[in-house]
Amino acid sequence: MRIDGEHRFELPRSLVWTHLQSPASLRRAIPGCTDFDEVAPQTWELAADVGIGPVRGTFTGRVELRDREPEDRYTLVASARGRPGGGSGEAAIELADDGGGTHLRYRADVTVRGAVARVGSRLLAASARTMARQFFDAIEEVASEATERGAAR
Repeated sequence: MRIDGEHRFELPRSLVWTHLQSPASLRRAIPGCTDFDEVAPQTWELAADVGIGPVRGTFTGRVELRDREPEDRYTLVASARGRPGGGSGEAAIELADDGGGTHLRYRADVTVRGAVARVGSRLLAASARTMARQFFDAIEEVASEATERGAAR
């Protein structure tokens, strides 16, 4: 399944890039994340409690950032599994300046299996977009907090 989307940050691109690469920021921003451990450079294993439509469960998985072109683009490769099923996917993430902020565009190809796959593509795509929006909103919040703390010093 293909999922496309975009998000506009009210932050400079360099700051957005920094927080999209930061393990501490990623841990806080991933919806339902309960565990996030680096296992190799730019590679983390995680656990998250997630609901996809009516299917809820704890998933464990791996996230890796590849093909990094600082402040411009990277590829996110992820896989997860849990009692209700699992999935894997690859997303191309692109950043561009946007009038003092940052425009992020993503294009993901995802494969799911188990109960998650039976949810249906329309509901699955809507859940994925909601989780992406929650993630990007959380990245913006974490980055803004860090900026405010830095300005207060």
